[in-house]
Amino acid sequence: MTHSFCLRAPRAQRGFSLFIVLIMLLLSALLAVGGARTAQLLESVAGNQREHQRAFEAAEAALLDAERDIRQLAFASTSKTYVACSALATSRCRKAEDGRVFPDRDTGWVTAYVNEGANSCDRGICYFSATDSVAAAYGSEAYRFWISDTYVSKHASYGQFTGAPDAGNPALRGAKYWIEVIDRKSSSKYPLYRITAVATGARSPGTAGGTRVELQMAFDPDPVTKVN
Repeated sequence: MTHSFCLRAPRAQRGFSLFIVLIMLLLSALLAVGGARTAQLLESVAGNQREHQRAFEAAEAALLDAERDIRQLAFASTSKTYVACSALATSRCRKAEDGRVFPDRDTGWVTAYVNEGANSCDRGICYFSATDSVAAAYGSEAYRFWISDTYVSKHASYGQFTGAPDAGNPALRGAKYWIEVIDRKSSSKYPLYRITAVATGARSPGTAGGTRVELQMAFDPDPVTKVN
C-alpha cells in the first residue's frame, strides 16, 4: 500500500503574541509611573504636615515667649530656667530708657502710647485707639494689622527680650509676635493683652508649598485673687 502526504507551508506569523507583550509592557510602565507619582505625592503630603507641625510649635513657643516678655522673665544660662529679670546682672529684658515698655497704672497706663499717636507699634508692643480696639471690624486700623506694611516690621522676635534659646531650630529663629495693649476701664492694675504670633516652616511662605501659622491668645497678667 502506498501512502501519500501533502505538506502545507506554515502560515505567515501575524505578530499577535508580540502585540500582547507590548500591551503588558505598557501596562507595567503605567503602573510603575503611577506608583512613583503616588509615592511622591505621599512624601509631599508628609513633608507639608511636618512643616505645619514645626511652624505651629514655633508659633506656640512665640506665644509663651511673649508671656515671659510681659512678665519680665529671662532665660538664665546657668540654671537653664526662666527667672525674674531683676535677678540677673545683665539681661535682654525691656528697659524704659530703651523704648516702649508694658504699662501699669503706676507708670502712666497707656498715656505714653497715646502721645505717639492713636495707633502705633514699637518693638512688638502695639496700641490702638478705642474705635480700633481688639474687636475691630474689617477695614479698621487694627484689623489684621500684623500683615499691614505699617506694622509688619514692628514685631518682636522669639527670644529678643527673654534670651530664650532656639536650639538651632530655623522655625523658632524666624518666629515673631505682636502684643496689643488693650485699655480696660476697671480697677485692674494691668491692661489686657492680645498676643499674635507668626511662624513659618523651613520653606519660605513666598514659595510654592510654604507654610505659615498665625496664632492668637488673650493674656491677663493680673493674678486671680478670688474664685467664685
